[in-house]
Amino acid sequence: MSEILYHYMRKAFSREAFGLSGDLAIFTPFSILSPPEETHGFILGRDDRGREVRVNPSKLPNMHGVIVGSTGSGKSTLARHILLQAQKMGIKEWVIDPHSEKSYTSIMDTRLELTVEKIYFMEHPGWSPEELASELSYFLEKIYAFPGYRSILREILAKCFEEKSLYPFEKVKNEDPNLKRIYDDLRKLYSEDGFKIRELAEKNLHITFPTLVSRELHATASQILLLLLEGYMRSLGSRNRVDLIVVLEEAHLLKDYFLRLFKEIRKFGLSILAVTQLPREFDPRIFQLAGYVVALSGPESYIADIASLFSLGREEFDHIAFGARGNALLFRSGDPRPRRIVLEIDPFVL
Repeated sequence: MSEILYHYMRKAFSREAFGLSGDLAIFTPFSILSPPEETHGFILGRDDRGREVRVNPSKLPNMHGVIVGSTGSGKSTLARHILLQAQKMGIKEWVIDPHSEKSYTSIMDTRLELTVEKIYFMEHPGWSPEELASELSYFLEKIYAFPGYRSILREILAKCFEEKSLYPFEKVKNEDPNLKRIYDDLRKLYSEDGFKIRELAEKNLHITFPTLVSRELHATASQILLLLLEGYMRSLGSRNRVDLIVVLEEAHLLKDYFLRLFKEIRKFGLSILAVTQLPREFDPRIFQLAGYVVALSGPESYIADIASLFSLGREEFDHIAFGARGNALLFRSGDPRPRRIVLEIDPFVL
């Protein structure tokens, strides 16, 4: 009898049990205790538990981030808050600002008004003439909406970069009105006596534009500067720390570039912070690849766009709904949970 009982008991207790990870999650410590917070990086505010919340681009899979929010939600204010902290950490910073907001001037060393002041983009560390011509021609075709022009632009620009002059472009500009338009815009930005990328990378720069500048000229200038900066930072070698952060207002104008840049896994000390109003203005893959995303408050239609990209519960929805200025959601790469935070902005940037 005892042998029969032992047999059945052994069979019962030795049986394998299977369960879904989601069903077993409630038995883990994280169902009660939140994981530890980051102790370094940029302070954003406090979460619903009163803990200080930071974002540290150096520790994330991707150094680049996105700030998204409706008009008046405080996107630029948050960007200035992050820049001020970056200064205190010894990090260089750029702001590319089509609206020429005076609020940035108070925290930046140097203001560069493009087309009034010019750049010398024939010096391009980190790029061969062919590589830079290929990249720039691809983005110019999209900026100006001139389909089919990439091949001819690549050939012309490669000659320009090899000869370190716009003269090869000048020779052919009148053969096509579209080529002339691109050449005229490049001419507005270029000077042999202009600033070189090595000089600009050592400054805290507020890059602005005159009021009457076309959308295409603004996008072209920003694209050239970012490509030059990317090559320069790459030429300095791979490193995990953030050495230079670039805030780009109206970032949707360069959405194709961001998709390519955000796919770059290796880190070269360059962190881009893209600021935009509507999530739908970006390719959804940008949000998937970004190291961090800060979503500020906005109307229900805007929050519905956020919900199409990230998993939002009712509490997250209500946290940034109805124009609750100062409330935000933080999404970090590798962490599936949105963090509900109340921003604590440095009074100096208000």
